[in-house]
Amino acid sequence: MGRAIPTSLAGVVEHLELEGDLVVTHRSLRAAMKAAGLEDTSDDRVRTVAYQLQRAGWLGTVRSRNAWEFQPGSRGGPLGSGDRFMEFRAYAATHPNWPGTLAMESAAGLNGLAQRFPEREVIALPKGLSEPKPFRGEWRVITSALPTDVSSEIDDLRVWTLEALLVGIGERPTNYRDTAGLAQWLPEAAGRADVAVMSDLLSVLPAAVRQRTAYLFSAVGDHHTRDKILGQSRPTHVAWFGPRNRSGTFDPSTRVHDTVLRPFMSGGIGA
Repeated sequence: MGRAIPTSLAGVVEHLELEGDLVVTHRSLRAAMKAAGLEDTSDDRVRTVAYQLQRAGWLGTVRSRNAWEFQPGSRGGPLGSGDRFMEFRAYAATHPNWPGTLAMESAAGLNGLAQRFPEREVIALPKGLSEPKPFRGEWRVITSALPTDVSSEIDDLRVWTLEALLVGIGERPTNYRDTAGLAQWLPEAAGRADVAVMSDLLSVLPAAVRQRTAYLFSAVGDHHTRDKILGQSRPTHVAWFGPRNRSGTFDPSTRVHDTVLRPFMSGGIGA
């Protein structure tokens, strides 16, 4: 399906094509208008141009304000990319200091571990920050005490590192909803993880988080790494891996009572 380009905006579309950004913001659209030689780049004019490009099929709608999905000519029509993270990209582009990070099942997929998409993508925020309106009802937003810089860039997305993912699960196991999937990829993740990095993260978190993170390695039979994470101080209190209102299995080495993971494990301590 072909799309017409308003003559007055042909240069704007050409500039957007050259930039190749997935998300067009109010700021980047103004820059494209200036590059195309348009004299009026006031806020009102930028909004008008955005509306015209939407009607012509060059900009798609997202829920974040002052942002649009660019739909380049290579798609052959006003077609969205199908990018599951488009809203995250749009909100991050319009809020450059926002600390949101893709976490849990989303991070597992982007780190090449999980084999299936989650029902809802997951964002981690520091404790005390509220969920942004564009994500309500469509995304799952969790809070975490992990530092906001425990991320890497994957496909231009801010994502928990592998080490942050494992520690994040140790922080609150029930925040990872696909326990069967976790059991499948945990052995690979345990082999890839940098223990020194994890130990640095755990140094500022409660002792129970260290116990549960160490338990992940105990679960796959990696007792050496388990002991390195525990360090010299052996646990004295029981930590729970999962809800307390279920029966489960006690791991004496970490003093963790597991009520969710063991049934899915095929090796290590699992059945």
